[in-house]
Amino acid sequence: MAAEIRSEVIAPVVKAAVDNASRNDLAVNDVVQLTAIGGGTTFQWTLVFVPEGSTAVLTPAAAATTAGPATFTVDKVGPYLVRLVVDAGLATESTQYVRLRALTTTLGLHLVAAGERRDSSGVIPVDVDIEGWANEQNANLLALENSSTSRDYHIKWLGTLNTAGSTPATAVTGEKQADNTVYYRGWCPDAATLLGVTVYMGSLNTQGNYSLDITNVATAASCLNAVEDMNALVASTVTDVSLTGVPADLSFASNGVWEITLTSDDAGFDGAEVYINLRFGVS
Repeated sequence: MAAEIRSEVIAPVVKAAVDNASRNDLAVNDVVQLTAIGGGTTFQWTLVFVPEGSTAVLTPAAAATTAGPATFTVDKVGPYLVRLVVDAGLATESTQYVRLRALTTTLGLHLVAAGERRDSSGVIPVDVDIEGWANEQNANLLALENSSTSRDYHIKWLGTLNTAGSTPATAVTGEKQADNTVYYRGWCPDAATLLGVTVYMGSLNTQGNYSLDITNVATAASCLNAVEDMNALVASTVTDVSLTGVPADLSFASNGVWEITLTSDDAGFDGAEVYINLRFGVS
């Protein structure tokens, strides 16, 4: 009996099951569940390739030798190559591969896994044709060729933008709101993709909770992976802020608007001594 693999995302947002086929709809923090949908007497699951720096493992460990379900958490963009070996009591075992992939957040590049090749066991993964690897890499290179260098938009009250390259970010100043929240809005003169966010504080907040969020006004969704805890910053140190894994929430049409929200428990909060840099890639 042939080895067959079902993959589905069970958290944080459920994504439909896919049977015996690769998929490109994963995002960082997705929890992927794997199940063998064919019969068999013994099973062996292996993550044979994960992206550089990933610590993804199959859990629980005991499920790796059963029909499942086994799970792993996507912690880096790129491909996760899954292998299932099934013994149904026949003379030979049945082996199957699927590639489960999170596209890059900026250009949607289709990164490939080592082991994607045609050999005596057939196509690896199951649904990748003999030209698939070359076609995807050519598409990736063309996407890079057609993209321009990144441009830095710097933040100032009412969205005044400074596109002077790598000059230091403008100090953030604004009007305090009644709920101890300061809002800033800006726009992208050209269609652009948010590539990165960094923050800097000269001295740390000592008056309760302090948080940062950045919203894509068009999608009404956060550009960040989670609301940034500003209390966790190190004084006088530039810190990278983790972005969402949803490409649509990082994309801005020409004149697309972003909104920054700074919130504090401090009744005297005015957003001073905070520097924020938004870096966009412009096509």
